[in-house]
Amino acid sequence: MSNDVPIPAYDIFQPNSSKEIRIRFFNHTVRDNAATDLRCAFLKFGDNESEGPMDMAFTTGDVSLFNDSESLQDFLAALDGGPWALKLWAYMNPMNYHALVESLRRPPRSWTYLDYCNHVTYSCITGENTRRLFRFRLVGTGILDEFKLSPEEQKEPWTLKRPEAEVKKCDYYLGEALENVAVTNPTMRLQIQHRDVTSDIVPEELKDPCKSWDEKSCPWEDIADIVLTYKVPNVLAERAKFNVEKIPDGISVQTLANASPYTYLLNVHEKVLFASTRSRPLSNSSFSDVICKPEMTTYLVHVETGYQIESETNAAVSISIYGTKGRTRKLLLDKSFHNDFERGRKDAYYLQAPVVGDIKFVKIFLVGGGRSRDWFLRDIVIFDLNSRKSYDFPCFQWITANITIPKGNAILIQREEDPALWHIRKLEIAQKQKTIGWHTENGFTGRIDFASYKDLPRDLKFAIDQEWERGTIFESFATKMKLHHFTSIFNAFDSFEDFRAMAEILEQSEIAKAILNKDNWMRDEEFGRMVLDGINPIMLRRCEAPLENFPVTDEILKGCLDRELNLQEEMEAGHVYILDYKILEGIPRTEGSYLPNPLCLMYVRTDEELVPIAIQLEQKPSLDNPIWTPNDTELDWLFAKTWVKSADANMHAIYTHLFRAHYLSETFAVSTHRNLPVTHPVYKLLMPHVKYTIAVNTASKNKLVGGDDTILAKLLALGGKCFDLIARAYSEFKWDHLNVPMELSIRGVDDPQLLPNYHYRDDAMKMWKCISDFMSKVVHIYYKTDSDIEEDEELQNWMKDIKLNGLVSWKEEDNGVPGCVESVLHLIEIMTMIIYNESCFHAAVNFGQVDYYQFGPNYPGAMRAPPPTKKKVTTISSIMAALPTKSGQSMMIAFTSFLSKYSSLEAYLGEYHDPYFTEPSVREVQAEFRDNLKKISEEIQTRNKSLKIPYTYLLPERVPNSTSV
Repeated sequence: MSNDVPIPAYDIFQPNSSKEIRIRFFNHTVRDNAATDLRCAFLKFGDNESEGPMDMAFTTGDVSLFNDSESLQDFLAALDGGPWALKLWAYMNPMNYHALVESLRRPPRSWTYLDYCNHVTYSCITGENTRRLFRFRLVGTGILDEFKLSPEEQKEPWTLKRPEAEVKKCDYYLGEALENVAVTNPTMRLQIQHRDVTSDIVPEELKDPCKSWDEKSCPWEDIADIVLTYKVPNVLAERAKFNVEKIPDGISVQTLANASPYTYLLNVHEKVLFASTRSRPLSNSSFSDVICKPEMTTYLVHVETGYQIESETNAAVSISIYGTKGRTRKLLLDKSFHNDFERGRKDAYYLQAPVVGDIKFVKIFLVGGGRSRDWFLRDIVIFDLNSRKSYDFPCFQWITANITIPKGNAILIQREEDPALWHIRKLEIAQKQKTIGWHTENGFTGRIDFASYKDLPRDLKFAIDQEWERGTIFESFATKMKLHHFTSIFNAFDSFEDFRAMAEILEQSEIAKAILNKDNWMRDEEFGRMVLDGINPIMLRRCEAPLENFPVTDEILKGCLDRELNLQEEMEAGHVYILDYKILEGIPRTEGSYLPNPLCLMYVRTDEELVPIAIQLEQKPSLDNPIWTPNDTELDWLFAKTWVKSADANMHAIYTHLFRAHYLSETFAVSTHRNLPVTHPVYKLLMPHVKYTIAVNTASKNKLVGGDDTILAKLLALGGKCFDLIARAYSEFKWDHLNVPMELSIRGVDDPQLLPNYHYRDDAMKMWKCISDFMSKVVHIYYKTDSDIEEDEELQNWMKDIKLNGLVSWKEEDNGVPGCVESVLHLIEIMTMIIYNESCFHAAVNFGQVDYYQFGPNYPGAMRAPPPTKKKVTTISSIMAALPTKSGQSMMIAFTSFLSKYSSLEAYLGEYHDPYFTEPSVREVQAEFRDNLKKISEEIQTRNKSLKIPYTYLLPERVPNSTSV
């Protein structure tokens, strides 16, 4: 940005600042980039696929081709009717002809050569009784007149054909030509035109996008240089979302009297822009013919195909529209000489049909298609040109034959007054329950009843893109990480430096570097930090009284306590905590692996550091089971801590990650798919969060767990017996464990004064409250009273299914899972628990794995020698003999690197790539949720600046919506 921006210093227009932006260039009307056409550019502040803070749409030409709904529809109908219709439109009004001629451009050598105008009149308050109006344009690097129509071409501008001398391929200018941008780095300019008005009433001619401002009195001024540095990959470019109605607070759009806001018209127009090059009318009637037949209407049908690989279909697709006054026949969605429904495409169709009133639902029919029949439909938007009403039908499903799609607004079943829509809900649930069943096994959580991933319905699988991206776990990642040659070396390491050398093959995170820096991993303070803020931050409990099986005395702890209090007094004061791995006792170990069942006493010193002060490696005290303390030799104490970390690594992988973050979550996903129709608000709320839970759990079932030849069996001492530990863990599970405030209170770690520097707790509580507030606002939109909850049979069946088939109580003592939803507040709590567990909890225990497992001695999954039974016998050699081999450690690094990698298709908390909700009221709450998450992120990042090792795992921008790895 320049240092003289003539509008207030909003974040995106800060003087002397640099911003990342994206520009998408495209043709307006025809597919042939070498043909004469309107050229378009969409500008987004920010280098991502989500909506920017102020997206802007630009087209060539000084004036717009429309300024209200009627003129927009006239123009779109003219484009769709072909050259003859465009000619009639141009002759209807001299301004139409002028605008068309001025907007069309011959093919430039680069789209960056052209100038583009935004046509929107923005305004802001700059002083008392003073309003500043302003417009934007993009200025290219070429000579403008070089690409305008020649005098001969201006005689018939509606032909939209390529110059006779043009020999480039039809996709050259938006393909290979744009690739050269990354080499030449052309600089375009963002310019502003502004003028001040003191009257409360802004003259209409200053608002009209079809009229330009006088450049002598309002000259264009440069406000920014735009340097184009690289071409965004197509898969990301196609997913990018633009919303030109979204503008910063303090800026408004000037709207013509009795007209829709021009930004709204642009948003409607945008749905046509990406599809208009593939549109044609299904009737020869002109727009004027349509409005002369009141019994008929024209439906503008926008169809968006999914962006996943193989989303496209070769089937013939028809639609039938059902409304309050009847239905249409099957209407074929087809355009001649065009491949309809290609991956990531938005197609538009004009369908003439009888008026059916307010549209309630549509039916889609597929015929033929062969092997390329299946189709992923994102959504359909229908615009009735007569009534000027728009109807949204979100789908986000695979279609194999026929499907009924109700209108997108969420509604409770007791408020569904239309019999047809009521029956559609019932049929949908019946079909889901027929397809999706429970597999229940005594002692375990319920899971989906499919033997393998390939048997899953396609809607429950990963997108093929993600399947390919995940690929194989060991071989591909070991190769990428330059570790492949280690996987066949079964020798022990010679020293800690050898482990460090292997760890440093990887590109290390800030946390991983800090753990290794100056042997920080050996320090007691780092051990304590890892207990609080590592990848298993839920094991610590307050210890309020001595344990009979852990006979720690004041004499043993001499010099370890620093408050002049004895151990009993320290416990009563809340300064003593414990790690207890009794749950591991009795579970068989993988052959050749060793794992103790340790107890570790932790202490909060006066400097607020949490440190270990006593370790007993087995549950029963004996002469062969000594208590280790910092008073022992350096190697004795280090080795004792290493064994505790090994026990914690197994607990993390199997209990915390696999059981808590994956298997518990699957129960909510299965019940949601079985019991809630697509129009239920709870379904719409949960789908972004349970989207891939079933897929990842089913895919991992055979490769990851379940036997001696699985991945975890090769990496963990308990890996071959995962389900033994999971069954024991589930027998102790309580519903309250999923409630963050209650879970922290149960463990006695909820007081920041007694237990400082517990950043997982602090960030978890912020995220919990933020999600709870979000849930409260959305839930209250649909449930006004507790009676609404009681009367919602679909909701009650959903909760009942979770209790009876998902989180079953196999013991006489009930696990506390409710069998019904009792109130509005109860539903808010349940929804918060589910969404937190699916997103935040999984992120906290998953994506930092490589940081801790990367350096073998820091977090060994399997030890190869028994734990020590005597003091003063530990040597470097004995430690090396117990730690993993080079083969085992290389596989551990490869595996945890794989698990720690974010998918390129990930949607993060607050992002809704698939907008299930269509209601503005919910979308406003979602926007507020995103704003609150941004504030939390800023707070965490500010706090992290003062930490030696930052805690980043609950930064909202690092928390995916769904458990997907």
